[in-house]
Amino acid sequence: MSYAVENWGSGADRIVLVHGSLGVGAAAFGEQKPLADTFALAVMTRRGYGDTAPIDAVDVLRDAADVIELLGDGAHLVGTSMGGIVAMNAAGRRPDLVRSLTVIEPPAFALASDLAPVRRVAEAMRKHWATADRTKRHAFVTGFLAALEMNMPMPDPLPPPVNAAAGVLVTERPWSVDAPVGAVADARFPKLVVAGGWSEAFDGISGRLADLFNVECHCLQGAGHAVQKVGEPFNALLRRHIASA
Repeated sequence: MSYAVENWGSGADRIVLVHGSLGVGAAAFGEQKPLADTFALAVMTRRGYGDTAPIDAVDVLRDAADVIELLGDGAHLVGTSMGGIVAMNAAGRRPDLVRSLTVIEPPAFALASDLAPVRRVAEAMRKHWATADRTKRHAFVTGFLAALEMNMPMPDPLPPPVNAAAGVLVTERPWSVDAPVGAVADARFPKLVVAGGWSEAFDGISGRLADLFNVECHCLQGAGHAVQKVGEPFNALLRRHIASA
């Protein structure tokens, strides 16, 4: 199995949801299940995660091709964290299939490398990947979160889903991923950028991205990096965004 999809709801308008690096598939978007009262949600599990086949390394462009396949003849697209990078790559390649785009704190560090907090976090991640023992997953995840300046203690041993996701995380290079921001900015579909207000670095990245898209950066506090987990405030914002499409 290359990638997996869990479907919620049967509305006429479809939403494709793309997860990030540690919260996977439906676990990343459980708070969005109420949207199934109106929409048909396709919750993606990217290659290498969950019960999909093992991979050698994360490939954002390959994941983007999978998202394009999921878009079918057109859908709204939501990506959180690294899923936001994947979503932007899909949207840049096939803007004709995207009804609207929502990105939640994507790690587009290069976009805001002139900002000191962004440079600081990117450098901390580079150092962590260069020095950490990738076979010791709890230590690796703990160091990753510390590099992100995220206060999120992890149990030892890691919960099985997080432990499995960590095996994929070690193959990423989060500080160096690219997204076709120009192509997305030029596309006619509505764009929404959401930040969590917990991180100077991610606030800086999200604000810069919103400026490039010529849209407002919305801040929803209370769930840290996984902003969608605030639940109804995010869902209400997404409903309004989709209604504008």
